[in-house]
Amino acid sequence: MDEGGRKVNEEDLVRAPHRKRRTADEIQKPRVIRMVWDFDTETTDAMMDNVGVAMLPSEETPKDEIVDEAEAGLKQLPLHSVPSSLSVTTVNARKSSFQKVRGNLHPVERHNMPPLSMFINTESSSCPISKCADDIGSWVLLSDEVILYLFTWLSKSDLNKCARVCKRWNRLAYDESLWRRLDLADKTLHRGILGRVLDRGVAVLRLCKAMIKTPLYTISSSPNQPRINRLQFLDLSMATITLSGLQELLAGCQYLRNLSLETCQVSDVICRYIAQNRNLEVLNLCMCLGITESGLVPLCNGLKQLDSLNIAWTNMGAGAVVYLVSSLPLSVTKLNLSGCREALQDEDVLQLCENCSNMKELDLSDATELTSVSVEHIVRHLFHLEYLALSRCYKILPSSLGLVRHIPTILALDVFGMLKETALVWLREALHGIEVNKFPFSSIARPTTGVRRTSIWGLRVRDNAT
Repeated sequence: MDEGGRKVNEEDLVRAPHRKRRTADEIQKPRVIRMVWDFDTETTDAMMDNVGVAMLPSEETPKDEIVDEAEAGLKQLPLHSVPSSLSVTTVNARKSSFQKVRGNLHPVERHNMPPLSMFINTESSSCPISKCADDIGSWVLLSDEVILYLFTWLSKSDLNKCARVCKRWNRLAYDESLWRRLDLADKTLHRGILGRVLDRGVAVLRLCKAMIKTPLYTISSSPNQPRINRLQFLDLSMATITLSGLQELLAGCQYLRNLSLETCQVSDVICRYIAQNRNLEVLNLCMCLGITESGLVPLCNGLKQLDSLNIAWTNMGAGAVVYLVSSLPLSVTKLNLSGCREALQDEDVLQLCENCSNMKELDLSDATELTSVSVEHIVRHLFHLEYLALSRCYKILPSSLGLVRHIPTILALDVFGMLKETALVWLREALHGIEVNKFPFSSIARPTTGVRRTSIWGLRVRDNAT
């Protein structure tokens, strides 16, 4: 009997010392069922439908924009486009279906599953080994469109690192679809940096409070043939840049739609460069010094699609103000002309109302020479006005402010610093349904308002990973 009480055979005891231990190779391995996929050319489509994947179509389909044009309002410029064999959405669907099927398989079945290259077109790849590699984790199997989609989730700093891997990645990492929007606010851009950024096809650029050092390009271009960029939305509010640097930048801008130069120094030459953007709709020149009557001539004559203009606190002379109100484009519906002090008179307001009768938002604050006659002109001519600001216009009688209720579309009136609290109560009762003193700061043509600092004019400037 053994220690456990079991009966031991004597013959086994004799042969036990001489029994050999089996090696690891002699031990029978567990039985594993392997599944190998085989394709019949006649039943390939039916099998693909059951699995949830599909073969790549042979014809070319248009490439989806990385930047959503419906959300960003960007126009495709007729300069250069990257050829593609399939859309990013199509490739994403192929990849998602492939990974879903692969994840549901047994590890052994997953090992014998056909490679991803069967479902992704690699003929458009410029890498010569892409047709030879057969590894599911190899990047060379992926087409340019798939890699571009993966790169959209990387930050700009990571894209710069990817550009050092190989020539193919360098070409893809600097593709213009990955650089359509960029936020360089509060950054210091050394000489040549901004030029390199512009060469990558940036369309939405935020340079608020940035310090830009000149020259912008390491290889300077000829003044007669400036380097054309693809900027459409540019915010240079409170940026530190020399007059020559700003001229060099705007000389290459021909497709701008929104522009902000708040607090920047301008000149007549810069005004001519701004006027060459025929599709410009929003222009913010608030607190820009150097605006003269000569500089206003190309702006008023060239910007026929201008909708919003902020030209407040620019220290313009009386002659420049007279020319502006008489030559302002008829398309302007939002105007901030505050801070003119003694330069703006009642007759100028009349000329403005007759010239731009479709005005919706008007800010004439801090015009100390305006009287109640200006209010009558506004009520008589501006039937579509929704917002009016007459703050600190001390010569306007409080009783005349009640005439604003006769404007059928008026929604808000700002008269900061003009009335005491008791008079404000009376005015609110007289203007029932109209907001009084609700907006202390003007938002006309300004790129950012409130706490939103990651977008300009409603367009985001940061990608998913930044």
